Amino acid sequence: MKSKISIEKVYDACVIGAGASGLVCASELAKRGYTTLLLEQNKKSGRKLYATGNGRCNIANAVLSASSYYGDGFASRVVNSGSAAMLKRYLEQLGIPLTDKDGYLYPQSLQASSVVWALKDAAVLAGVRIKYENELESVERTAEGGFRLHAVSPKDGNVEYVCNRLVLSAGSPAGDSLGAAKEDKLCSILDDLGLPYMPFEPALCPLTVKEDVSELAGVRTRAVLRLGLSIDRRDFNEDLTESGELQLTDYGISGIAVFNLSTMVQGNESISIDLLPEWDKNEDVLRFIRQQDQKRSLFGTFNGLLHEKLCAFFMKEHFGNDRIKKPAAEFDDEELLSLIGNIKDWRLSITGKKKGSEQASRGGVKTHILSPDTMQVRREPRIAVTGELCNVTGRCGGYNLMFALISGLRAGQRI
Repeated sequence: MKSKISIEKVYDACVIGAGASGLVCASELAKRGYTTLLLEQNKKSGRKLYATGNGRCNIANAVLSASSYYGDGFASRVVNSGSAAMLKRYLEQLGIPLTDKDGYLYPQSLQASSVVWALKDAAVLAGVRIKYENELESVERTAEGGFRLHAVSPKDGNVEYVCNRLVLSAGSPAGDSLGAAKEDKLCSILDDLGLPYMPFEPALCPLTVKEDVSELAGVRTRAVLRLGLSIDRRDFNEDLTESGELQLTDYGISGIAVFNLSTMVQGNESISIDLLPEWDKNEDVLRFIRQQDQKRSLFGTFNGLLHEKLCAFFMKEHFGNDRIKKPAAEFDDEELLSLIGNIKDWRLSITGKKKGSEQASRGGVKTHILSPDTMQVRREPRIAVTGELCNVTGRCGGYNLMFALISGLRAGQRI
């Protein structure tokens, strides 16, 4: 490792992290005439952004409600109808008009790369100095009230930068394969600055279950899911029900509905899955079965309601592999109602979250210390925190990227 290089220039502002939040923040700071340094640990900007929305970049959502974000309501004070309209105008000015697909907002190009390029171009044209492959190691305060940043670079070795304002936009540990920040480094920097934070944990991710569901791997079906929280968490104030596509895997369950519920999982909890959500009453399903020719096999009478793998799975569990081929007439109503009840209330025991597959993290800087209007630390306004590093998690559908961009804009325009 090369010897330490001392950088004598004092920047008006330094932004840590060249993701979506950091890029827009640095651009706005530079537009205000501030000499601005943007430090990024990766070789290029926006690595996570390239992968957003399967490469199409679900950048925002047209629907905003109290349930758009989990937690104490801080995010809803940052992301509202006014700031959403501001973001849309801002993106259009950068050459990124949005298109609405059932409330999910994408760039008209349907390419995440066009968003990354536009955000980076805006920063460079505004005069931001971007230093890639600079990983922040520690921060200390200067006698003048500014900040001395200690970074490491494969090219320059140990490097120091000094700035008067500091914006932490370093993201979260989610997305390790996409160059995410390391949890221990994030926590160390927050400790250096004395900023309180919640521990990071996976969010918006698949769930592993105790039961063996491997024979159902690959099945996709509509379902309603309800999370059953442990007794000591009954005061949890989130909606515990989700509906949408359920995906079965060799280890458990996945899909957007599962992702949204996973954010609230903390330990060994249970989940109830209704695989026939179109039917309100078990008796209605029974009536439908009895209306068919009772000479048909039981499997055949259910096959139009449910994926064939699910039919076989539940029937074998109830009646054994041989009996499911018997005519429906050989099963009495009580037996069929028991089967239908299990299909509409399938109980699985959650054993954990599928690490490495999470789209976001829960945890980060506690929001009560931040101003939602400026993202500044209330007691230390020379510091701002934006994006994923805040203890804010949104539902699937563009909410997290929306918060990152708006929080970055607010910090860049106000700090």
